[in-house]
Amino acid sequence: MAGDFACRCLLLVKRVLYERRKFAFYCYCDRQGPGKRHPAIIEYTGYDQIPVPFRSRVLPYRWMNAVYYRFRRGQARLLCVSQDGHHLDAYGWIQDWNPFRRSFKAIADSGTMLGPYWTDPNQRGKGLYGILLGHSLAISSPNQPIIICTTPDNTASRRGIEKAGFQSLGIWEWSRWGMLFSRCRELTDEP
Repeated sequence: MAGDFACRCLLLVKRVLYERRKFAFYCYCDRQGPGKRHPAIIEYTGYDQIPVPFRSRVLPYRWMNAVYYRFRRGQARLLCVSQDGHHLDAYGWIQDWNPFRRSFKAIADSGTMLGPYWTDPNQRGKGLYGILLGHSLAISSPNQPIIICTTPDNTASRRGIEKAGFQSLGIWEWSRWGMLFSRCRELTDEP
């Protein structure tokens, strides 16, 4: 546990100095319809609402997790799927675009950011990702762009995103130097 915490702290220091990542961005184009609410999905709008066994999975190291602070400010909602109420099968986040606008203003000025999403490895292949995406679309504002991203090499996630009706915006490289300067540029449409 202490070694894992030390690794997280070292990663945080590295991310403060310089960070570079590639993302595959998608925007919802409504060719599949407005999405569909699913009764198995539980929505949480506050940290205290989340069952204690789920908290370490959905918000690891919460004091160093930006999603936690967005959640506390009302800029994020959590969607969870659990068959028994004790074991988390899948989850996903719906976030306001404002915290992302500074780094990704080339993508959109406003909107809704979907993700990150996670499915238990034992539950993969059962359509939970698609159900979460459909539910996310159903409760997101249709008047603003709905954006989602993943890493270019995550082919399973990309297939699920495209199947849900999202259109590719290309592969983008994001770089940040210190906490002062960031750049986002489109690379290509292929990984």
